[in-house]
Amino acid sequence: MPRDMNDDAMKKQDEPSAESLEEMPEIDDHRFRRLPGRGHHVNRSLGAIVAIEPELWAHFGSAEAVNEALRHIVSERKKAAGS
Repeated sequence: MPRDMNDDAMKKQDEPSAESLEEMPEIDDHRFRRLPGRGHHVNRSLGAIVAIEPELWAHFGSAEAVNEALRHIVSERKKAAGS
């Protein structure tokens, strides 16, 4: 005899079973919390954003390399202006 579609075996459980809860690892949820009013990039200060043309980017390859080159130019200009 076929089962009725409203049988308890067909119903979805709203809460996890005790067995499945025992199998789940403990999760430290502090890493999922955000500071109120701030996004997840709050600690990252970008400053001004500029576009670098592709043919120049090919010589650097990273933002760190571009920043280092610009720091070198500024340093050299300061030395030239001071002497």
